[in-house]
Amino acid sequence: MLAGVIMLGIGFGMLFDTRTVHGAGTADAGSFLVEPVSGVLSEVENPVVGPASHAEAADQQFRAWAPAAPLVVLPIRVRIPSIEIDSGVIDLGLNPDRTLQVPRDIAVTGWYTGRSVPGEVGPSVIVGHVDSAIAGPGVFYNLRRLEPGDLIEVERSDGSVAQFLVTSLVLAQKDQFPTEQVYGFTEQPTLRLITCGGSFDQGAGSYLGNVIVYAQHVSNREAPLARS
Repeated sequence: MLAGVIMLGIGFGMLFDTRTVHGAGTADAGSFLVEPVSGVLSEVENPVVGPASHAEAADQQFRAWAPAAPLVVLPIRVRIPSIEIDSGVIDLGLNPDRTLQVPRDIAVTGWYTGRSVPGEVGPSVIVGHVDSAIAGPGVFYNLRRLEPGDLIEVERSDGSVAQFLVTSLVLAQKDQFPTEQVYGFTEQPTLRLITCGGSFDQGAGSYLGNVIVYAQHVSNREAPLARS
């Protein structure tokens, strides 16, 4: 049984999924490349929100712009060839305490439904676990190895594929999370990938930071025409 989904009073981040897994911007100046993830495996924790002392800051993450248009397509898979990621995507909403829900399965990514569908105008946010003390490396364990120019593809429910190129990676402390950069409105489709990283707090049992990948939209490759 996976323990400690969100550590120290944040809650257990249980999913209230509206669907199941389908299938098996640029940071501001002064951003910096991420340091290696700690060799100590954490319990499964919230990829965005850290210990309870950061709960107040976490609540601020979800008060900004949110898309109003009805959803026509949904993200179903994310693929990152350079680091061999090919993962299903589930929907993530908010917990009662306004923290982001997290996938129970560390091999699966989650899309925050309060922001844009990847490939549509505005920021889209996909999160995943870095590791687990029980199950080992998670789906985004190698996220820190991405480099500017690397391709990210998000397959959508209509068969189209939204393509993005990595522009930058940053390591942000969870109590200084760059809310506006990640969740704030963008005039073009943008993508942010988030996992835990940085130093590991043995007492809290969690990482102190987040690895954040910023990516710019290249194109939406349309679904192939069905043969008659």
